[in-house]
Amino acid sequence: MNAFIQTPITLKNVIIKKTRNNQFTNVCAQISSPQPYINSKQIKEVREKYRIHEKDTGSSEYQIAALSVRIAYMTAHIKKNPKDFSSTRGLIAMVSARKKLLKYLRSQSKERFLNICVNLKIRIQKDLQ
Repeated sequence: MNAFIQTPITLKNVIIKKTRNNQFTNVCAQISSPQPYINSKQIKEVREKYRIHEKDTGSSEYQIAALSVRIAYMTAHIKKNPKDFSSTRGLIAMVSARKKLLKYLRSQSKERFLNICVNLKIRIQKDLQ
């Protein structure tokens, strides 16, 4: 017979299992937040940083910043799950959308284009220079 009861008792951020002689042991002291929640918080932070005015939801910088965070998350996901082809397709679509926005921003203002590329560490391809 197993020394631990199969169903763990969960309390807030601690998982406790009960042993045979009714003693409780701490199995995991810290449980991290789920990755989609962390990703949504990062997107909100970046959007706040690159917002031009209070009601801004569509400026190029705002959209590029949000896409960059989503691209970083999807890249990490695809490294863990290389056979997830639908996510790979979504990543390619996001990269191309960001590239189009960068091309538009470059045509409007070279200074803003270079500023966002430097701040978000986006590599500038030859066709965007």
